[in-house]
Amino acid sequence: GDQHPLKQEMNKSATLLALAGMVELASAFTAPSAPMPLRQQRATTSAVSSLNMVKVTVANAGTEFDMEQGEILRNGMNANGQELYYTMKGKLFNCNGGGQCGTCKVEVQSGNVSGRTDAENKLLANDPPTFRLACQTLVNGPCVIKNKPDA
Repeated sequence: GDQHPLKQEMNKSATLLALAGMVELASAFTAPSAPMPLRQQRATTSAVSSLNMVKVTVANAGTEFDMEQGEILRNGMNANGQELYYTMKGKLFNCNGGGQCGTCKVEVQSGNVSGRTDAENKLLANDPPTFRLACQTLVNGPCVIKNKPDA
């Protein structure tokens, strides 16, 4: 059975309409077009280990690790097995370091880190100034942090 040409055209039209609907549905789940100013990932990373390593101490975990100066705290914590997220929801649905969800909250107890971003000022408005988002904090020198300060 070959289909009538009109029926073939109708099937093509229905398929195209369904595809268009899926594209429109998918676009509803994409990031907003103009996000808040955020910390950008480093543009250049060296293939060889940098000499500019700094020590990060996680006070309430009793651990410390070295990471590259100027690197984002979240990257160093993840690379060194520090669990940033309080709940399974935070683990599954965090924003992957985009500064949008507020789930990677830490407290900088001492040390040399970057200043707060606009995203942090918004998401941490009701928290002490020492509270930071690990994904928005650049480690510029040795520092002591408290992981999950709300726990």
